[in-house]
Amino acid sequence: MDSDLDLGDDLHMRALVGGDAPLLTEATSGEFAPALWGARPAGPYSLRDARTALSEWDPAAGGQFSLGILRDRQLLGALGLMPDHPGSVELAYWVRPEWRRRGIASRAVQAATSWAHDSLAAPRIWLEIQPGNEASLGVAERAGYRFEQLLPRHCRNWSDEDAERDSWHDCLIWTHLSGDP
Repeated sequence: MDSDLDLGDDLHMRALVGGDAPLLTEATSGEFAPALWGARPAGPYSLRDARTALSEWDPAAGGQFSLGILRDRQLLGALGLMPDHPGSVELAYWVRPEWRRRGIASRAVQAATSWAHDSLAAPRIWLEIQPGNEASLGVAERAGYRFEQLLPRHCRNWSDEDAERDSWHDCLIWTHLSGDP
């Protein structure tokens, strides 16, 4: 998978692989809240957590995968691309706390969106955003996404391991279609 993307300012993105577990562990060490995507969101990753996560996001498997945002050998953030059906890919993103509010997520989402339209031939890329998450809403707007719909009580809060006893919140769906500016 040729996914090495130049973001400028000595930043680039590439597919994360199992050998990147130490980078992911270090990058999440300052995370205070469950903010990373996956089957279950996580805050700081142990080395074991990172290895498990990256094995589930193996680009060689042909399903979901993640792109790391790097400066030299430091992982600043990551994007997850999750095909949900032919022609549609969910995109999720995370930037380590000390690198937020610097435009990195917007640049990375723009680059990954263009790359996914071209390289994955995905006509629809979509974001799932919690209402009130102004930072993510700003990223969506700057990256050229458009509001599509509100899904009531669609996203799990992960306050309980049992989905039946857990709480759920609304999600906003923002989309980017191939041909959108």
